[in-house]
Amino acid sequence: MIKAYSKFLDILEKIQRAILTVSVPAMVLIMFYQVVMRYVFHNSPAWSEELVRYLFIFNVMMAAAIAVRRNSHLQIDIVLNALKPHMRRIFTICATTVGLVFLVYLFILSLELVRSGAPNTSAGLGLPMSIPYTCVPIGTALMVLTSIEVILKNIQELADEKKGGTAV
Repeated sequence: MIKAYSKFLDILEKIQRAILTVSVPAMVLIMFYQVVMRYVFHNSPAWSEELVRYLFIFNVMMAAAIAVRRNSHLQIDIVLNALKPHMRRIFTICATTVGLVFLVYLFILSLELVRSGAPNTSAGLGLPMSIPYTCVPIGTALMVLTSIEVILKNIQELADEKKGGTAV
């Protein structure tokens, strides 16, 4: 079960990485365009800064999900490294569960944010604000999915330890 779930998340991560591979250089090019327009032609388009801001927020949310999966978020390594592997797994399960509860709550609130943003439009692009706001529920949903994988893998490793098998 965990292997199938991980394969599903592998596919999602490849999609996220592909989106990031396109959107990060696009952000750089749009910002370069804006700087040239502002300082050379003294005519900066309003949409460019706004679009880069929305792309940046969306990229951060997607990259955060990848970081959860890779255990790359900021943490106090000295505490984790001081623990034995068994206790480290238990600590990771507990900490990730607390984070998961927060993410589920954030996801619920973000749905209301998207709903409430629909009547408003962005100044530069003229988009309904619900469109840029969707990065929050998408990002939190991805982080929920990856947090579940982290918890399941650590539970599996604990179960393997009890069976006397080697835990990876």
